[in-house]
This record gives sequence, C-alpha cells and structure tokens, in this order.
Amino acid sequence: MALPDYIHLVAGTAITWSTTGDKTLTLTSLANDAAREGVKSDTLVDGTLGMPELLEIRFESSVAVAATDGKHIELFIGESDNAAAGTDNPGNLTGADAALSNPDQLKFQCYRAGSIRLSNARGTNVQKQRMRYFPVCPYIIPLVVNKSGQALGSTAGDHKIVVTPYYRKLAD
Repeated sequence: MALPDYIHLVAGTAITWSTTGDKTLTLTSLANDAAREGVKSDTLVDGTLGMPELLEIRFESSVAVAATDGKHIELFIGESDNAAAGTDNPGNLTGADAALSNPDQLKFQCYRAGSIRLSNARGTNVQKQRMRYFPVCPYIIPLVVNKSGQALGSTAGDHKIVVTPYYRKLAD
C-alpha cells in the first residue's frame, strides 16, 4: 500500500446562522451589552472525513446608529460533545436561539473566535470580519455579545454568521 503523497484541506458545506439561515440566530435590535446565542450545530462532522480541522467564519452585522471607531461586536463559540440542544454546553448556553443573561461573566466559559471592529465611517451599513477558528468538539453554538455602544440594526438580513468547515484529507 502506497503512502499518501500529500495532505490538504477540503471545504465542507457552509452553515449559516441568521433569522432565515440553516440555524437560527436573531440579532435584530440587540441592545448594547446584551448577548444572544444561536441554535447548536449538528452538521460539522463529515461522515467520511470526521471532525473539521478548522472553521472559516464570516461574521456580518450592522448597528442602528453609527458606532464609535474601535468598538466591536464579539463572537464567542460554545463547544459541546453532545448533539442535544441543552446538554453539555458551556456558559449556561441552551443550544437554542435565545438571549443570554450575564454575558460578561459567562462568555469566558466559551472560546473567543474574534469580533467585528466597527468603523464610524461605515455608518449603519453592514460591516464584516473574517476569522479562523480551530474547534475542539463536534458541536458548536455561536454567542454574540454586543459591545458596539449602540443597538444592532433592525434589518434581519444584515446579521449572519457563515461557518465553512475545512477537513484534513490524505491524497495520493
């Protein structure tokens, strides 16, 4: 049996969290200093390739009033080894689209994926940030904490998190 010639990453199917995405996450009009979690994923593990090596994340959001430069909207990831919504979750996460009380205390039980660093020059337009995240468990829950100094925008289509898993593959 020949050894593989190389190892590379292959993209899996992207998962979108939004009000109308694959998984629900409602961020419309989220108040400053408030947090919201999305529905727990159940589709990261590939039947052939297993756990993803990394996740590429595109995070998009808007604010209701132009933000102060440098303020941000934080993204944390709660990880679980159990597919059931309310089982084995960190940070008091339920695995459902829901508000989270005491986010400044509980978010640190999750992993920080990154944030959208806001620009005042963009006003109330959608702002985007890409990040990479290396998962430890097969199920994830996105947690958004609004630190923008403003409420988030009221247009549902402005807010989404798109996660593309990448799997390690051996090839001849």
